Amino acid sequence: MNLERECLECLLNQAGKVAKNFNLEEDRTKRVLDIASSIVDKYSRAKVPPPVSASELYPKLGYFLGKRDLYEDIKEESTKKALEVLDSLDIENMSLKEAIKTSVGGNVIDLATPSEFDLIEEFKNIFHTSFAISDEEEFLKELESAKSFLIVGDNVGEHIFDKLLLEKIKEIYPNKSLYYAVRGVPVINDVTIKEAKEAKIDEVATILDSGVDTPGLEYSRASKEFLKIYNSIDLILAKGMGNYECLEGVKDRRIFHLFKVKCEVVARSVGAELGSLIFKRNY
Repeated sequence: MNLERECLECLLNQAGKVAKNFNLEEDRTKRVLDIASSIVDKYSRAKVPPPVSASELYPKLGYFLGKRDLYEDIKEESTKKALEVLDSLDIENMSLKEAIKTSVGGNVIDLATPSEFDLIEEFKNIFHTSFAISDEEEFLKELESAKSFLIVGDNVGEHIFDKLLLEKIKEIYPNKSLYYAVRGVPVINDVTIKEAKEAKIDEVATILDSGVDTPGLEYSRASKEFLKIYNSIDLILAKGMGNYECLEGVKDRRIFHLFKVKCEVVARSVGAELGSLIFKRNY
């Protein structure tokens, strides 16, 4: 899907969040917003997925503020909170479908969207909330026969629940080859190889560095090494809106999307209300 006017407004909103997070003085806040405005102008007529514009915004803000990983501290807090939630769950007796719900519940952790949701509140209702769009049964059927399976990760904190899903799949299908893809560099609060290894995801799946500098799997930014493995995978679960924005137009039925709708642009694209849970196959 391509950038819409609201996506550019969202970029300005994201820049404002960065300024607030760093407690910037008025003059430096203005500079941050000026940087974002210049990128908005550049992409005002561009036909690219929204994550492409973010890949230009965050490095420029990072250079200005002298910090490459702008949300490093918040990502650590998100992981801590996710682990606390995980400890409250009955993991041992959890079904595969419940693990899927747990994985999508973690998708509320998102620093790029205008709508914010609380992780603790989400998990009070997640197991009793139906998918607004559900191709879950198709996915489970495909999973049964797939020899290899990949989760394309999204945000830090969320990756803790993705690991649980991988563990449940490994428990049921011990002979499947499992993979977990991460961003090539820190963008917003996206998961990278650093956080994936800290969570010991490599104990249950092979971690793949996609090489992308976009908060979504943009093929043109991915490494050749990653794409070679990616193209050989039997079944793919793309987590989050950024991956949906980059991949929804790809004609690849291996891909299933799992996310919570957190902006009106994606709500219109997918045909569901804000706050809905989506489990949708690429067609």
